[in-house]
Amino acid sequence: MRIAQIAPICLSLPPVSYGGTELIVSSLTESLVKRGHEVTLYASGDSKTSARLKSLFKKALGFGNDRPEFCIANANFSFQDADLFDVIHSHIGFYGLPFSKYAKPPVVTTLHNDIVKRNDNFFEYYKDVCTFVAVSQDQYRRMPELKVDGYIHNGIDVDRFQFGDNKKDYLLFIGNISKNKGADIAIKAAIRLQRKLLLVGKIDRDHNSFFEQEIKPFIDNKQIIFEPLADHSRKQSLYSNAECLLFPIDWEEPFGLIMLESLACGTPVVAFNRGSVSEIIVNGKIGFAVDSFEDFLKAIIDVKNLDPRDCRKHVEEFFSVEKMTDQYEVLYKKIIQANDQPIIEKLFIGCEV
Repeated sequence: MRIAQIAPICLSLPPVSYGGTELIVSSLTESLVKRGHEVTLYASGDSKTSARLKSLFKKALGFGNDRPEFCIANANFSFQDADLFDVIHSHIGFYGLPFSKYAKPPVVTTLHNDIVKRNDNFFEYYKDVCTFVAVSQDQYRRMPELKVDGYIHNGIDVDRFQFGDNKKDYLLFIGNISKNKGADIAIKAAIRLQRKLLLVGKIDRDHNSFFEQEIKPFIDNKQIIFEPLADHSRKQSLYSNAECLLFPIDWEEPFGLIMLESLACGTPVVAFNRGSVSEIIVNGKIGFAVDSFEDFLKAIIDVKNLDPRDCRKHVEEFFSVEKMTDQYEVLYKKIIQANDQPIIEKLFIGCEV
């Protein structure tokens, strides 16, 4: 198949540290190339890929520079060659929808973020222009107005993650230092249990006040240690040596990719049962999905009874990049075949865990 993959322009591919969407686009692109498909990747010029790379911007714009006019220009640039492809896969949210409406080949839009509630009229107009795919069952169920055609779980290249079963005595939090990610809850849990916590993350401008008021006062670099978000090598070391990853989210996160990364390294996850958590975590085997802070504390204590090998095996079986690619290949073929038909049936192509 001749496939176009359209990536966001904030980060180069593959991302150095932060960038879940970018990691998925990069992994899927490389996997499709390995399978013999003719893939063109639309991404920043400093990206690295085995596919054909086309770029409007020579360098990634960086966080905070994804202004609408830049994103629209990138979408326009990416769709200008639409007729050359059998299928176009957009990972740029609503920016690609106006161009999808007039594209001759079928378009897949993966919803890496929840975007519908921002403008009902906009999405009512564009709800039929492409095949929308959610990244979890939970996200699929929460977006009925967009006529999402199914869900495909994200997958990772497990071989890129170092397995470790000799755990050290620390808890780990990785991610945005924000209220909805629960960095403050992770700190409270560590203090209550008198445990060491490594807090590793990115502080966006919008969350500066949260960091200054709720996080910084507790950082003593002895029990509560903070460091900026690390590159892949450092993250592997942090994951594989941690006793468990804390994921106390306070929102319906469509897909928590760091859970897969931690599990691939043999490290169980203790999470609040929100969003896609219950689709990833098998309670009592590779981690715990809980509903209260007290249960969160108990689960942190109980992770010592879990086998790191079960954690990695779970990702290999259910969340590999190969499985994700298999499902997208099936979807591409279905919508290419159905492109000239007036009705496309629902494609429930996700896998239940």
